Amino acid sequence: MTRGLSCLLHGNLKAALFFNPLLMAVLIGMAFYLLYCVVVVSARLPRLRWEPLSKTIALTVRIGVVALIAGNWIYLIIREW
Repeated sequence: MTRGLSCLLHGNLKAALFFNPLLMAVLIGMAFYLLYCVVVVSARLPRLRWEPLSKTIALTVRIGVVALIAGNWIYLIIREW
């Protein structure tokens, strides 16, 4: 993650994506969330509300997150071979 973040800070997006694709996805998600927060606070808009997820959907989301982390880990291992 350190090399990926270093490449990103130097403006090399392709290398940052090569070093850690999941880091890039998380950073893009955080940037969109920050933009959403700035718009909501500055325009005094109501925040989005989430209804509680059903147990099936919550389990699916958890499995998806674990699969993303495992897939990123496998990619990093295979890339180093």
